Parts: sequence; structure tokens; C-alpha cells
Amino acid sequence: MANIAAIISDLKYGRAKLLQAIEGLSRRELTELPIYEGWTIKEVLAHVLGWDHRVLKTLPLMIQNRASEVAGVEVDEYNQESINTWRHKSFAEILAEVQSTHRQILQIISGLEHREIDTRRERHGRIITIRSYVIDVMIEHDREHAAEIELWRKNLEQSIDPAELKTRLAQRRADFLAAITDLSEADLLDKKAAGAWSVKDIAGHITDWERLMLNAARHIHDPSLPVIRPVTDEENEAMAARHAGESWDKTFAGLTAVQQAVDDFVARLKSGDWTLRGPYPWPDDSGNLAELLDHIILHYDDHIPNLQQWRSQVMRDA
Repeated sequence: MANIAAIISDLKYGRAKLLQAIEGLSRRELTELPIYEGWTIKEVLAHVLGWDHRVLKTLPLMIQNRASEVAGVEVDEYNQESINTWRHKSFAEILAEVQSTHRQILQIISGLEHREIDTRRERHGRIITIRSYVIDVMIEHDREHAAEIELWRKNLEQSIDPAELKTRLAQRRADFLAAITDLSEADLLDKKAAGAWSVKDIAGHITDWERLMLNAARHIHDPSLPVIRPVTDEENEAMAARHAGESWDKTFAGLTAVQQAVDDFVARLKSGDWTLRGPYPWPDDSGNLAELLDHIILHYDDHIPNLQQWRSQVMRDA
């Protein structure tokens, strides 16, 4: 059984390397950024899962000396089928299934006699063994993808451009300010500006989230600082309601203050700090400081079009 134990150890190590390679990646890195053409990490795991499921069908046939019944497969077509099967599942569901199927495979192999691992079986005129056809392929497959993901992560981190991020943040803030400059107080408080929100509501909302993201960034930079608990939808609504009785001047002063605090924090970052990773202030996500700053930028993008549209309407009606 020692040899079986060694095989199990090798299989566990290969899968552990794969899962370690994706550890700490953000939701966007896992599900939006391509690692290969058309494939994100989510698709890579769906692909791995497809082959694990094939192993779960193949192993019993080989153990029962029915290797000739192991169906052939067209690799590219099978990969696409696997990806399509899991396309609309969440990353968490795929990850859980990857872990579950691997445990099932280990359970089957751990119950084998060592001699069964190298028993020669004929399949379509070719001699195969459980070691050569299943075990070695699985180990190599996991390690290959782990190495590719590690290289991709390294290249991704090397592509971070702090100067570009700072420039984009300054530009989005300028665009935001341009969209609200010269609006009357009545226009700033009008609830028809964006759905049921006024310009003041949007400014307060941006202030709250920029402060949350700043505090999350501070914790990532210095883990001794408090972790920022993920904000629920109910808490998000409550934050917005807190600004209801504020004047425009107070809300805008709050926004200006948090913007300056973000600028001060960013100015103190050293080159190696941008790749530091930690939790984000929304559920089930974490990532590096560079992406968190990008989320601050993207939040302006979420609201600037509505403000520009409202400004155009106000100027047209003036």
C-alpha cells in the first residue's frame, strides 16, 4: 500500500499546486481576464473538471477489465462541451465540483491493489495501464496548468502601471466634476437626475464606497489594521439613506475629503505595494491594490453617464 499512498500523495500535490496557483485571485481575474484566447481561469477549471468526470467513467471500466469500452474523444470538442456545461455556473460551484470529483478519484484509487495500477489492458489495439492512462496524465495536466497560471499571474502583475491608474483616476474625477459644475442647488437635489437618485445622492454614494475601498486598501497594505467587513445590499441602502438630511455642501465636502485621502494613500505606495492582496469590501472577493484602485475608477464610470445626461437635459431645458 505504500506505493498506492505515494500515488495518492502525487495526485494530491498536483491538484494542490493548481489550486494554489489561483489562490487570492480576484473575481475579475478568475472570471473575466483571459489566460488563453477565449479562456479565463473559470474556463480552465471547467476544462479540468470535464477530464476529471471522464476519469470517473474510465476508472471503473479499467478496473473491471473493460478498457476496450472506454470511448474515444475529440479533444477540442470535448473541452468546449465541458466549458459549455459549466458556463452559467458560478466560479464557487465549479471550484467545489473540482474538489469533489478529485476526492472521488482518490477514493477509487486508494481502494486498488498496487498490482492493478500497472496491469496491462488493451484498448483499441493499444496497451494502457491505470498509471499511464489516468494517473500520470492527471498529475501532468494539473501541474501544466498550474505552471501556466503562475506565469500568467506574474505577467499580469508586471503589467500594472501605477502612473496610468493615477492618470485615469484624475481624469474620471475631472469628468465627474465637469458633469455637475454650474448646476443649481435645485438641479443637484432633484431626484429625477438618475432614476430615483439626485446628484447629491450619487455624490454621497460614491463618497461612502470610496471610503470603504480606501479602508480596505489600508488593511491590504497593513494587515494589522481592521479588516473591512463586506457590505450587504441592505447596508448599502442604509448608507445612502444617511445622507438624506445633509446639505449639498456637506456631501460634496465629504467627497472631496475622501478623494484627498485616497490620493495621499496612493502617493505613499511603493512599487511592490501594488501587488499586495487582501479582501475587498463586498462579498466573496479579494485581490490586489492595483485592481482595488481600478474599482474606484470604475465606480465613477458607473455614474458619470447618468450625470452627463442629466446635465444635458438641464441645460436644454434652461
